[in-house]
Amino acid sequence: MEKKILLFWLVGLLLLTIDAFSQRKKSVDFSSTEESIKQLFEEIRETRDDSAAIKLHRQIEDILAKTLAIPEAYRHKFDSLGMIGKIYAPKKEFRLMNWNHSSQDGTYRYFAVIVFPGGKEEPNKVVRIIETTDSIIRPDMQILGANQWLGCLYYTIIPKKRGKDGKTYYTLLGLDMHDPKTKKKYVELLSFDANGTPQFGAPIMELNGWPKRRAIFEFSAQHNMYLEYNKFKRQIEMDLLAPPLPFLVGHYEWYEPTLFRDALKFKKGEWKHIKFIKEPKAKKVTKRSLPKPPKPAKPPKRSLRTEPTVVIEEQQEEEQDD
Repeated sequence: MEKKILLFWLVGLLLLTIDAFSQRKKSVDFSSTEESIKQLFEEIRETRDDSAAIKLHRQIEDILAKTLAIPEAYRHKFDSLGMIGKIYAPKKEFRLMNWNHSSQDGTYRYFAVIVFPGGKEEPNKVVRIIETTDSIIRPDMQILGANQWLGCLYYTIIPKKRGKDGKTYYTLLGLDMHDPKTKKKYVELLSFDANGTPQFGAPIMELNGWPKRRAIFEFSAQHNMYLEYNKFKRQIEMDLLAPPLPFLVGHYEWYEPTLFRDALKFKKGEWKHIKFIKEPKAKKVTKRSLPKPPKPAKPPKRSLRTEPTVVIEEQQEEEQDD
């Protein structure tokens, strides 16, 4: 009898454990949300009216803002939304999602949201980022906010903590397709205040001997620029850009990567410019690399019929006399 009671007790405990485990693992289904967003992107592709397309993008923002506020959405991959970029800060302090719109005139518009994880049973915090690229004067020197943003697609987040103020700055690498003539790449500096309000740009960068709030590189739309973070050397590495001819300086549609490469290294709380970390290698002159001397020409085969030597000599004498 005792064995039966013990067996029933163990079975009941097992069922309760399975039920509790299934409750913890129960996930929210976001498939309908993803389908709605994909349908909106399909409508955007079909329309040729840019103003109508922007309204559809705002609808996508609204859906994402509501969806990403759900606690389970913070770690949801949203894999079916390939048209939206999705990256986390290295320790998942925040998540950044952004995408672009290709206008009829060949220019690009950008959209972004930043998501902070909520506390226990609290919604996530979602911050919309509004692009105002065209209205920003001297963008390399401006401190910007969530409602004044240089639009691009971010692909890397690099956290760096300053020893001076103990504040963490997130360095973002981004690409702007810009227009039919040029592309741009950014090294952006992102930080947050105590309330999680984002600030773009910071006076902690030096480029070519000048202080910058962010680095902006513009170059020909026909080329690609290398701009990546080297985790082993802990530095941002980038192609050195230049036009093919001196009189084209300042005409960025002609700028292209050279054989040289520079870097930005974080030293004493600032990004410092390091020139020529990569230079063209001079070829060593060796016996193998030297050109081979030409082979001596073979003497012409003599014909069986020879010309009279006397006649040739007489002709030579006549030519000398002339």
